[in-house]
Amino acid sequence: MAFHSPMGIGHTEAPAVWVVDDDEDDRLFISSAFEDTPQPISVLTLADGDQLLPKLAVCKRLPQLILLDINMSRQNGFDTLAQLRNTPTFAHLPVVMLSTSSDTLDRQRSLALGANQFMTKPNSYTQLVTLVKGLTETWALA
Repeated sequence: MAFHSPMGIGHTEAPAVWVVDDDEDDRLFISSAFEDTPQPISVLTLADGDQLLPKLAVCKRLPQLILLDINMSRQNGFDTLAQLRNTPTFAHLPVVMLSTSSDTLDRQRSLALGANQFMTKPNSYTQLVTLVKGLTETWALA
């Protein structure tokens, strides 16, 4: 079960996943899916790409994984990823682009910009839980 505090910063020993997505429902569903994993995982949610680098600059503990949406209102995921990869302090952080898009060009652009993985958001909560469990295993969050 994931651990969430009111400020989004969880148990200091739990691996941290940051979700950057302007869709409030998607942030809630993804956070809930992490709660359905057996391992404690701290989830921090950010509402737009322009919040990521400033938050990273002041955080006490870097995330083990960033889930980044492409289509956001103020700063899209492509621009956010490019900024992240061009900032030496944070360039190494694993980023999975998690988007409603299944467009091959979006996938190619994401990988070319340095995303570690590209995934299309599933259509059901059950599929989302399966996806999150897979991410937990793939990125050694457990």
